[in-house]
Amino acid sequence: MYKDLSIIIPCKNEVENLKFIIPKLIQYSEDIIVVDGNSNDGTEEICAKLNVKYVLDNNLGKGDAQRIGAKISNKNKLIFFDADGSHEEKDITKLYDKISENDVDLVICSRKTGGSLDLISNTSWSGFIRATGTDFLAIILNKLFKTEISDVLYSLKAISKQKFLDLETKENHFGIELDIILRSIKKNYRICELPSREKKRVYGQSKLRTISGIYFIFQILKFKLFN
Repeated sequence: MYKDLSIIIPCKNEVENLKFIIPKLIQYSEDIIVVDGNSNDGTEEICAKLNVKYVLDNNLGKGDAQRIGAKISNKNKLIFFDADGSHEEKDITKLYDKISENDVDLVICSRKTGGSLDLISNTSWSGFIRATGTDFLAIILNKLFKTEISDVLYSLKAISKQKFLDLETKENHFGIELDIILRSIKKNYRICELPSREKKRVYGQSKLRTISGIYFIFQILKFKLFN
């Protein structure tokens, strides 16, 4: 149990997955914060039953939910954890250990080096497009910003509360993952990347659409040109 850690879970209509993942997370933190995008599936009730914090976001998206969770946290360290059950909870230990080091400001996880049952092992056409698109985004970002990041979209990450708030992120939707990385680069944060195995979503379907890749490219170019 890490006394100075909040685990923030943005979600919307993921109650079956929350039933699965929250019991796995309570051994790591006494401060689990579920930030709900106005679900209609009993999310609030299951959070009360499992005795974790529940708060509504502004119904704007994942980025908004992350900011709300960070602001209400009373802990020094944050880990963002997806509600779909695809993150490996055992990685929380290495994320916490790494962000506790004095020479690291942001810890991000990589499916490129850790593997993914959804991307790398998916032989479907959509899986191939997603895997290729993720690699392409990393190439663009690394070329433009002289970095060496292998996965710019994976959302399992750790950062101190103050460092996160100092980023003043703006993205509300799935672009929040890139927003965090881009703003961290601008602020010269020391970024560490750890391998992490992405599991298949437990219940339901992904809310991220392949077409979002076009926006992600625009997001990187816009940040380079205007920030």
